[in-house]
Amino acid sequence: MKNKIFLIFLVTAFLLSFSVTSEAQKPVEKAPAAAPGKPAVAAKPIIIGVPTSLYTPFGRDGLKAVNLAVEEINAKGGVLVGKERRLFKVVVTDTRDGEPATPIHDSLMAYEKLILEQKPHAVLIAPFRSEALIASMDLVAKYKIPQIHTIAQTPAFQRQFKTDPEKYKYLFRATTDATVPGMYISRALDLLKKDFKLENLYILYQDTLWAKAFADVVRKHGQETGWKEVGYDAYAAGASDFSPGLTKAKEGKAQVIAMMWDVPLGAGIFAKQYVAMQVPALLVGFIPPMGSPAAVKAVGPEVEYSITVEFPVGASLALKKLPKTVEFLDKFKKKYKDLPEPPAVNSSAYDAVFILAQAIERAGTLDADKLVVALEQTDYKGVSGRIRFNKEQHTAIFGDKDPNETGVSVVFQWQKDKTGTLIRVPIYPDFVAEGKVLLPPWMK
Repeated sequence: MKNKIFLIFLVTAFLLSFSVTSEAQKPVEKAPAAAPGKPAVAAKPIIIGVPTSLYTPFGRDGLKAVNLAVEEINAKGGVLVGKERRLFKVVVTDTRDGEPATPIHDSLMAYEKLILEQKPHAVLIAPFRSEALIASMDLVAKYKIPQIHTIAQTPAFQRQFKTDPEKYKYLFRATTDATVPGMYISRALDLLKKDFKLENLYILYQDTLWAKAFADVVRKHGQETGWKEVGYDAYAAGASDFSPGLTKAKEGKAQVIAMMWDVPLGAGIFAKQYVAMQVPALLVGFIPPMGSPAAVKAVGPEVEYSITVEFPVGASLALKKLPKTVEFLDKFKKKYKDLPEPPAVNSSAYDAVFILAQAIERAGTLDADKLVVALEQTDYKGVSGRIRFNKEQHTAIFGDKDPNETGVSVVFQWQKDKTGTLIRVPIYPDFVAEGKVLLPPWMK
């Protein structure tokens, strides 16, 4: 009897075990498919980081130019990454490197915080001050984030890049370096010597990497073409008194003062002291308040006859012979109710967004190394001319012959039009010129 009961127990247990196993092995029913018309979840955005100095008009207006380009691209559906369209999203941090008292270390900390917290896929504009750009190159290399910088002008970027091209391959410059505007101002000096026989030159520059490189180009050209050097002086970026240099220029009978400056406060003080001291010399160079579209209001009618280089074209001056500069600045003014303030690099910031978008679509991915290869293949005709990168140094190629072949800049002079209104008249190169250099009556 006991054996029979035990046998029944074993059979029952076996049947129960088989039932449980069979149930577990049944295929799980799939959830019903989503209805055909149901919208898909939006793709994650492509993050563009903008770490730059918002104290400076260069940083502020450059950021506006980036946002303008991003809006245009997003309005058309964004950027195709492989088979997926994704929108751009801009994230910003103020590096404060345009403020004379800000340590470079603080700027780098702000930049690194942006990288770690916002995780950008690429960086545009980048540090304002050349010293901060050079210091940040190792940071970019560490995190392997493609960067297209559009403000800092020092040629030291190329020298640093050449020390380890593989390490620094993520960095690109889509704007001029200081030697380009230096070359353009040198051409303006040639015009002054040829047309008016001027020969006495005083050079004053901001004691920063970009301005010294600019000034060195002008100085060398002056020495090679017969200019007599009245003085060659550097002033600290935070300087607030330029009367010693202006006195030297006046007493040395300088006919031309070539100045290179970008700090808004110092440039404004210089302009006021120049006017107050009645220095009988023509101002030539890069002094943003005197080259700005708002110069007549900010500085006064004394800006007449001053000569400024704008780099690249389209930064603040619409050129009749280059329609893309007109189109960009019209859109900028429509959106922001005014033209960009500084006569430099705004068009580069705008172009950089399209350069990045096209590179992403060529690469078909946001992978940094593949994106670098795609950026090296850039051939973009933008507001600032034709932008292609020198593969050995990742710098945009600029010249003064043909905007269909290279990026270009422009030299202009403040002159009165037929109604007596002061306007900026392009005088060099010939392919954009709308007038000739005029000499002030007090210099004739």
